[in-house]
Amino acid sequence: MPTAHRRAGWRKSTYSAMQSGCVEVSPTDGGMALRHSKVPGSPVISFTGEQWARWLGEVVSDHLTNTNGAVTVVVRPGSWTVRDASTGTELVFDEQEWTAFRLGATDGEFDPSVLVV
Repeated sequence: MPTAHRRAGWRKSTYSAMQSGCVEVSPTDGGMALRHSKVPGSPVISFTGEQWARWLGEVVSDHLTNTNGAVTVVVRPGSWTVRDASTGTELVFDEQEWTAFRLGATDGEFDPSVLVV
């Protein structure tokens, strides 16, 4: 039986409000890319497939160990700063944005096996 695929390209969680910003992801040839949807020209953080799987595991479990090899996340009251371990690029998300991403990740919305390049 064929696997159902979702559209390729940038997308955010279905839990994200239509007008607000959110964590936005896109499949790449080698893994996944992440940006902030409400920041025009947002920097992009890239993940290999293995790094993405490890990081999503951290996000879903709500236990950010920062041992995924790609990013560290610093949590402060009301904000989550995702920092690229190799470039230092930072993306800052508010509580609503992060919660929408986490709920979508928990539901499997960002599983690379259902996204196509």
